[in-house]
Amino acid sequence: MGRLTIWFLLGLTLIAVSNNVGFVNADVGPSESECRPYIEKAIHELKTDGVRDGSGELQSDQPRGDDDDDDDDEDAKSANDLDGDGIPDDEDDDIDGDGIPNEKDDDIDGDGIPNDEDDDIDGDGIPNEDDDDIDGDGVPNSKDEDIDGDGVPNSRDEDIDGDGKANHEDDDLDGDGTPNHEDEDLDGDGVPNEEDDDLDGDGKINHEDEDLDGDGVKNDEDEDLDGDGKVNHEDEDLDGDGVKNEKDDDLDGDGTNNSQDEDLDGDGVPNEKDDDLDGDGILNEHDGDVDGDGVPNEHDHKDSGENADDDDDDDDEDDKEAVKKRSKREVDAAPVLDIQAPPSPAEEFPVEEEIVKEASAEEEAEVEAVKEEEPEQEAVQEPEPEVEPEPEVQPEPVQQEEEKAESAEVKEEEKPAPVEEAEEESVQPEAAPKEPEAVQEEAQDEPQVDAAQEAADDDDDDDDTKPEDELLWEGHIPENRRSRQHITELLQLDEEFNAREKATDNVAEIILRDIKRIYENAVKPLETLYKYRDLSNRHFSDPEIFSKPLILFMGPWSGGKSSILNYLTDNEYTPNSLRTGAEPSPAYFNILMWGNETEVLDGTQLAADYTFAGLQKFGQGLEERLRGLKMKSKILEKVNIVEIPGILEVRKQVSRVFPFNDACQWFIDRADIIFLVYDPAKLDVGPETEAILDQLKGREYQTRIILNKADTVKPEELLRVQGALIWNISPLMSSAQPPLMYTTSLWTHPYQDGAPARLLLAQERAFLRDLRTAIDKRIEHKIASARRFAVRVRNHAKMVDCYLNTFNNHKTLFGNKKRIADDIIDHPQNYHIYEGLSTLTNISRYDLPDPEVYRDFFRLNPLYEFKKLRDTCTYFRGCPITKLDLAIAYELPELAGKYKKMSEAALAAIEAQQQDGTLSQAEPKRTS
Repeated sequence: MGRLTIWFLLGLTLIAVSNNVGFVNADVGPSESECRPYIEKAIHELKTDGVRDGSGELQSDQPRGDDDDDDDDEDAKSANDLDGDGIPDDEDDDIDGDGIPNEKDDDIDGDGIPNDEDDDIDGDGIPNEDDDDIDGDGVPNSKDEDIDGDGVPNSRDEDIDGDGKANHEDDDLDGDGTPNHEDEDLDGDGVPNEEDDDLDGDGKINHEDEDLDGDGVKNDEDEDLDGDGKVNHEDEDLDGDGVKNEKDDDLDGDGTNNSQDEDLDGDGVPNEKDDDLDGDGILNEHDGDVDGDGVPNEHDHKDSGENADDDDDDDDEDDKEAVKKRSKREVDAAPVLDIQAPPSPAEEFPVEEEIVKEASAEEEAEVEAVKEEEPEQEAVQEPEPEVEPEPEVQPEPVQQEEEKAESAEVKEEEKPAPVEEAEEESVQPEAAPKEPEAVQEEAQDEPQVDAAQEAADDDDDDDDTKPEDELLWEGHIPENRRSRQHITELLQLDEEFNAREKATDNVAEIILRDIKRIYENAVKPLETLYKYRDLSNRHFSDPEIFSKPLILFMGPWSGGKSSILNYLTDNEYTPNSLRTGAEPSPAYFNILMWGNETEVLDGTQLAADYTFAGLQKFGQGLEERLRGLKMKSKILEKVNIVEIPGILEVRKQVSRVFPFNDACQWFIDRADIIFLVYDPAKLDVGPETEAILDQLKGREYQTRIILNKADTVKPEELLRVQGALIWNISPLMSSAQPPLMYTTSLWTHPYQDGAPARLLLAQERAFLRDLRTAIDKRIEHKIASARRFAVRVRNHAKMVDCYLNTFNNHKTLFGNKKRIADDIIDHPQNYHIYEGLSTLTNISRYDLPDPEVYRDFFRLNPLYEFKKLRDTCTYFRGCPITKLDLAIAYELPELAGKYKKMSEAALAAIEAQQQDGTLSQAEPKRTS
C-alpha cells in the first residue's frame, strides 16, 4: 500500500469515529476499540516512513537503492522501541534485542559503543548529561537505585553514572552534566546535599563515611571535606549538611558532637595539637572564635575546645561559687573576736599555711557543705549594697587565719553525720573550678605545692611497696616525646598492606602444610624409631610449624630490653607497661602476644597455650618465672615477642630451680631473629654471658646486637664503646665476621643534648627494616628450621646405627652383651666411632653430640634394643633413611622456590587488581 492509501484510510477512520456516523453506529460495523489498533499501527508505520508487507520487506512509495539498506534498518527503529519488538524501551528488559538483559549488557543500545564510552547509553537521542533517565528503564535518575543500569546498586557501584570513570576520579559523579563542586545533588538520588544522609551515594551514612564526598581522599586529609569546591577554611558549611559552622553541633560531620569530638575540624590532628582548632584558616592565637561556635572567646566558656556539655556543670559550679562567696562574706562580717580557736600554724609559718590550704581539700569541702546548710535568711537580710564590702588593707595570712579559725570552730560545734560525709565526698570532685585570683595564687605557689605532693607520693610509695616479682610499673611521662609514626611505616602496619598480607598468608599456609607433610612422611618415622626426643630438647611439631614468627630479646640486666618492648608495641607509660628502670627487673620470661583485650597471664596459662606448651617439660620452676601480656597491638598481630631475663654476672654460681640455659635454648631454636641488647655502661662479659653466646652457635646469621641508650654517650666516645663491645663479644661467637650492630636509643624519650640525632635515627630505621625483613622471611625460616631438625634426626639415626654395628662386630656367642655395650658406650674413642662415621657418611664431627650425651641416652635406652638402618627397610615402603635423605637434599629446599613463585604470582594479581580499581574485599581463594 502506498502512502496516499494509508492517509486515506486514516482520514476515513478518524471522520467516522469523530462524527459517530456510518458503520460506527451500525450493528455489524467495528467499534472504536476495534479501530484503535489499526490507527496506532498506521501512525507507527508513518513514523518509520513505510510499512512492512506479509513477507516482512519494507515497502515505500519511492524506490530505494541497495545503498540505502542500512539507512532503512535504522529508520525502522523507533525512538520509543529501539529493537522494534512492540515493547517500549522504558519497559523493555532488552532494549537492543540482542538477547542480553540490560543490566548485563555492556552496550545497552546496541550501537557498538560500550556503555562506559557511550554519550547516550540508552540510545534515546538525549545525551547522558541531559537525560533524566540515563539507562532508559523508565525510572528517573533521582529515583533510580541503579542509574547506569549495570545491575550494581548505586550504593555499591564504583562508577555510578557508567561513564568509565571511578567515582573517586569522576568530576561529575551522577552524570547530570553538573560538576561535583557545583552539583546541589552530588549522588543524583533526588535529595539535596544539605538533606542527604549519604552525600556520595556509597551506601555509608555521612558520619560513618571515611570519604564524605567520595573523591578518594580520606576526610582527615581532604582539603574540601564536602566536595562543594570550597576549601575547608573558606567553607561556611564544612560538612555540607546545610547548617552553618557556627550553628553546627557536629562541625566535621563525623557523628560525634563537637563537645566530645577529639578532632573538631576533622583534619586528622587532635584538638590539643591543632594550631587551627575549627579549621577556618586562622591560627588559634589570632582567632576571635577558636572553636567556631559563633560565640567570641571572651564570652565563650568553652573556647578552648572543651566539652560543651560542661556548660551546665559550669553554671552549677558558678552557683556554688556564689554561695561560697556569700558564706565567706558572712564569715568576714561576723565578729572575729568572739571566736575562740587554738592558734593556727599560719601565725608563725604563713607560707606553710598557704601550702596546707591547697593540700587540705577535705577540710574546705566540709566547711563548704556546712555553709551551704546554714539558713539563707542571713544573706537575704544583709543589704544589697553591702554584699561587696571594700577590701580592707590586711595581710593575706590574716584572712586565711580567720578562715582557718572559723572552719575549726564549725568542725567542733557541728560534726556532720555519716550520710552527710558521703554526700560531701561525692560533691568534692566537682569543687574544681577556681576564681582567676585563686588560679593566679596557685601559679605563684605551684613549686611548693608540687614539692609537697611529691613528698606525699613518696610516703604513699613507701607505705604501699610493690612486690618483688611485679611485672608492671608506671613511670614518669616525659615531655616532647619522639614520634612513632616511622615504626608503623617501616614495619608496614598500615591498612594499605592488608591485601598483600592476606595474599602472602594464603600462600604461606600452603607451604606450611607441605612442611608438615614432609615431616610426617620422612622425618617422624626415624625420629620415633630411634627415640630422638630422649636425646635432645629440640623438638619439631605443629606448634613449631604453624606458630607466628618469634622475636627474641636477651642480654645483660638493665640494658633497655623492656623499654624496647614497650616502645615497639606502643605500650609506654600505660598501666600495663613492662617494668623498666635502672634497677634489675624481676627475673621473668616476658612473652607478649596479641589479644582483643589487655590481659596479664601467669605461667600456667602460658604453658596451656598451643604455641608455648613445650615449656611444660622444664618443670614447675620455669612456669613460675613465666609472665605473659596480651594486648591489642598491630605488631603483635604478626609476631610474638619474648624477653629473656637479664643476665646478672655473679662471682659464685647459683643453683636454679629450673634448667635456665635449656629454657633459653628452647626460645633460641624457635626465634626468627635474636637481638642482644647492651647498655654502654655495662659492656662486661662474664660466665653467664659466655654460656648464652655459646648457645647461639649456628644462629649467628640471625643474631643482632643493639647498643641501646647510645644518646647518653658523647659522640667522640661512641666509636670507642662500639669497638669495645665488638671485641668483647666476637671471640665468643663461632663466626669469623663480627655481628651486625645497631647503635641507637629505642624509646620515645627525646635524645639528649649533643647526641648524634641523625645517626641514632638512621640506625633505628635500619633496625626496624631488619625486623620487617625477618617477618617477611618467616616461611624461609620455617623451611630452614625443618631442614635443620631433619639433619639432626638423620645424624642421630646414623650415630645409633654406627654404635650398633660396632656392638655386633664385637659381641660373641657366649659373651655378656651388656658389658660389651657399656664398654663401647663409655669408650667410643677406642672403637673410632666418631671418626668412622665422619669418614663413611660425610657428616661433620661438629654436628654430632658429645659422647657424654650418648652415654646418658644409652643408659635410658639399651643399645642392643635398636634396629640397624638396613633392617628398617621394607619391600613396599622402602627405606626410611632414603626418604629422609631425599627430604633434606631436594624436597625441603624446593619449597623455598615454590613459595617465592607463588608469592610473586599472588602479589602480581593484587597489584593488577589495584591498578584496575577492582580490588575485592574478599580473601583470595586458598588453593593447594
